[in-house]
Amino acid sequence: MNIEVVRVETPVGWFTAEVADGAVRRAGFDEWGRPSPGAPGVLDALVAYFGGELDALGRIRVDVQGTSFQERVWKLLREIPPGQTRSYGDLADDLGVAGAARAVGMANASNPVGVIVPCHRVVRSTGAIGGYAGGVERKRWLLDHESRARHLV
Repeated sequence: MNIEVVRVETPVGWFTAEVADGAVRRAGFDEWGRPSPGAPGVLDALVAYFGGELDALGRIRVDVQGTSFQERVWKLLREIPPGQTRSYGDLADDLGVAGAARAVGMANASNPVGVIVPCHRVVRSTGAIGGYAGGVERKRWLLDHESRARHLV
């Protein structure tokens, strides 16, 4: 298995991704590992996303493993268009498990590849921003970034 680490400086801190055989399996706002020169497709897509090309995240393959419910939630997160948000309850309904908003929230919180699997696009049913593993300030920045870039298109 070929493992590489890519790191991108963003307006809200360093974003690091661990890439195994071309697929991201861990990512987040943190500086860990030693960046390697490989994984140019992942690096290019991250640079493009943070530069305003919101659809660039869709070019990144992920290899994350969780329970079947978590994997269903993570797949659904990738279907939320950039610049839009959904509530935990909306996602539970989409999965056919009405009333499971809390379970969706737990799956969302355990997402190992934040931003790439865009858990930041999930908000409370009241529209309140809610929590975010990378920090609420980063979540707010990501949502604003996507909203601004979407309106420029």
